[in-house]
Amino acid sequence: MNRVPYDPEEGKELTEQTTVLRLRGLPFSACKDDIVDFFKDFELPEDSIHMTVNLDGRPTGEAFVEFPSVEDAKAAMAKDRMTLGRRYIELFPSSLEELNEIISRGR
Repeated sequence: MNRVPYDPEEGKELTEQTTVLRLRGLPFSACKDDIVDFFKDFELPEDSIHMTVNLDGRPTGEAFVEFPSVEDAKAAMAKDRMTLGRRYIELFPSSLEELNEIISRGR
């Protein structure tokens, strides 16, 4: 999987151009409802959350979230390193291309 390198300045620039965020550090037991709750200040349709799994079908601890607007994605970045359960969640700007690549691989 191609990773978007995290550079705070570059991340800010990417966030201005994308509606997709990658979440890293999710508990392996996390589900879509947990992510909806994590982003409770935003309207997220269930089909906008994409959980990733490894080749064995087990959760990877990562997910992608499509926000309705660039402004929502930028605002959601404020939740970077906040906790979900006992885990802190890292947020990274991503792209529709990276998301589509993950989806096309069935992961």
